Amino acid sequence: NRIGDSGAHALAALKDAPRLQILNLDLHKNMIGDRGARALAALKAAPFLRSLSVALTGNEIGDEGAEALATLKDAPSLRFLTLRLFGNKIRDAGARALAALKEAPSLRSLSIELSENGIGASGAQALAALKDTPSLHSLTLQVSGNSIGDKGALALAALRKAPLLHCLTLQLGKNGISDSGAEALAGLKEAPSLHSLTLQLYGNEIGDSGGEALHALKGSGIDCHVYY
Repeated sequence: NRIGDSGAHALAALKDAPRLQILNLDLHKNMIGDRGARALAALKAAPFLRSLSVALTGNEIGDEGAEALATLKDAPSLRFLTLRLFGNKIRDAGARALAALKEAPSLRSLSIELSENGIGASGAQALAALKDTPSLHSLTLQVSGNSIGDKGALALAALRKAPLLHCLTLQLGKNGISDSGAEALAGLKEAPSLHSLTLQLYGNEIGDSGGEALHALKGSGIDCHVYY
């Protein structure tokens, strides 16, 4: 389909559905752009919305659209949020904007897909601030096919400081990560409440020492799934 930004604006009127609690929108490759993303951000006004999933893959969304979507943090009842933003034009500034989701007071589960955008180490550093989301129990970050490198991996390792995080999935394939980045990510086992950890690191530059650090996760007492 090609609903464009005007179609996205029309869909945002779903916020007025009486007692709407769960909403899933799949708008894959619909050319909605930043204007459409801004329109959809109006869903934050839905007073009873608890679970929202919006698939916006391949929609020419840039940093302005990401900034608008970050205002979903203000949805008063939101507990579960999925934003699929694969293959857009979001750069580090957009990643920094999305990190504002940490201010969502009741958010328990957050999944953000940012693969194949243009995010570097500073964007990854910004996303690591999601550790401060006060009620967060489950976090998935898909950032494959960007350029976060070892500096970005080191920044994301700070997610170990998230006090209530039970489940963490990081998909970081094809990001120029080497041994030092892998060793930093292995430190995620120190997260105080973590039960399940999945690291997808295909297509990086991880050698023996990084591989050994990742392999040691299997003896950490956490349910670990590591692919590299």
